Amino acid sequence: MGTRSALVLSAGGMFGAWQAGAWKALAEHFTPDLIVGASVGSLNGYAIAGGASVEELCEFWLREETRRFNDLAGTIRILMDRFSPRIEYAVVVTDLLRLKPRIFSAGEITWRHLAASCAIPCVLPQQRIGGRIYTDGGLLNPLPVWAAVELGATHIIALHALPEVPSALLKPFILGFRHVAGHNPPLAPATELAVLKPGRRLGSVRDALRWNRQNMERWIEQGSADAAAALKNISILNCLRR
Repeated sequence: MGTRSALVLSAGGMFGAWQAGAWKALAEHFTPDLIVGASVGSLNGYAIAGGASVEELCEFWLREETRRFNDLAGTIRILMDRFSPRIEYAVVVTDLLRLKPRIFSAGEITWRHLAASCAIPCVLPQQRIGGRIYTDGGLLNPLPVWAAVELGATHIIALHALPEVPSALLKPFILGFRHVAGHNPPLAPATELAVLKPGRRLGSVRDALRWNRQNMERWIEQGSADAAAALKNISILNCLRR
């Protein structure tokens, strides 16, 4: 069996700007065969799969229009009008009633699928697709490495913008929920995985939900620095395929 590389992008709200910065450092070293995204990672993943340059991806986060959570559908339509996947792409959503994750791929993805993956419960509208109600793709697991494995990936680089719950008050509830309902299947033994995380805390829950240009600039810069530092690690270099 040959190698099949994947880029996986996590949930994280406005912390998605950190992923854009990280990709800025990785892009010249890594061309994945597959891209998988959940929640905000679905937007970054779609843009990258569609051939967005690192400058275009960072510009997306610096535009004030990105702040309009109440017009997420409009933002997604602009993204989809501008880009179309050239690399195999998949998005993870959560079936709200069944509390089960689901993967949608390539040709079946519409703006509703991306909106569903970003649909933070109690914050953004849930999406009805094919008679089912779907919610945030990061609800059961913020980093859908399992989905990339299910789609055949053997070498994975994952950008995890939300490795910790950014709220002491919410943390025990979210961790308890994921302990009971989370989706964490074991990886295949041969899977080679490198997870890149922020080198320091990005901000609060409020920061993750509200656009602020200074934060966007800071997180892009931090993501680029974090990924550049990670590239020096030989275990990550072994995952890269040009």
